[in-house]
Amino acid sequence: MATKKKSRSSGAKKSRPKVKKKKGGAKPASRPAEISVFDPDRVTEVFDVMPDEDMLAEAADRLSGLAHPSRLKAIVALSVHELCVGDIAAILGLSLSATSTLLKQLRALGYVSARGAGKQTYYRMASTLPETLLSSVFASLPPA
Repeated sequence: MATKKKSRSSGAKKSRPKVKKKKGGAKPASRPAEISVFDPDRVTEVFDVMPDEDMLAEAADRLSGLAHPSRLKAIVALSVHELCVGDIAAILGLSLSATSTLLKQLRALGYVSARGAGKQTYYRMASTLPETLLSSVFASLPPA
């Protein structure tokens, strides 16, 4: 499978250790300037496609935002219909306050958006990413 190099908008060169062929035992160090490896060509190829630390941290934050059954339930519910906070609370079995906090987290991640209608706030999906991820995860699980 061919890999594509990801372009960086910042144009900055990645900070990474020098790679050289491993000769003996590993050198103990927390962040060495040079690392001995068995296959420097493969390691270099991995470094070439590895996202930078900021991108990895952002991806981890976005994924951890889905790492709770109530947030997953909310995503599934909102993928079916736009719903008000009270209806989402009833589906999740949570208080209005807890539901509002959960929706605030999903909104901060860009997964859902809100619109006001009188005294009600309605939420809907703003991104297809959570639905796509959940479809893959649910498909990989054994049948219940």
